[in-house]
Amino acid sequence: MNSFILKTRSHPAESRQMARNIVERLSVDLNDSDVLHDLDIILTEACANVARHAYGGRAGDLEVRVYVDKPRQIEMEVIDWGKGFGENVTFTNASPESECGRGLYLISRLSDFCEIRVVGEKNIMYIRKKVGKMSWKN
Repeated sequence: MNSFILKTRSHPAESRQMARNIVERLSVDLNDSDVLHDLDIILTEACANVARHAYGGRAGDLEVRVYVDKPRQIEMEVIDWGKGFGENVTFTNASPESECGRGLYLISRLSDFCEIRVVGEKNIMYIRKKVGKMSWKN
């Protein structure tokens, strides 16, 4: 299993760039543009949540750990040390009138499994995306 870790500050521009950097690294192993697009949305939403919510609009640390389990799946942990959601998060869609609150729902729909974990001072969003054998480069 290959793995890598990227770290940045949780400003919106930096977190969007982090998602792009991760997808670019994953494109070395993946040839399926739909899977890469799903991963881009997942990571953009997860990193944006940290930038918007974890530190109350102030900069804070953001770390993403990626585990490439070829040819089965991609696992990711999006980690912050800010104000967390807690562990009893529901991944439901927001009402049509709501102007926010769809990120966790989108992540849950585009992944095969996701959950929020609290480990000590860390908030960890764990995400697993299964990837079919035909989606991998040789």
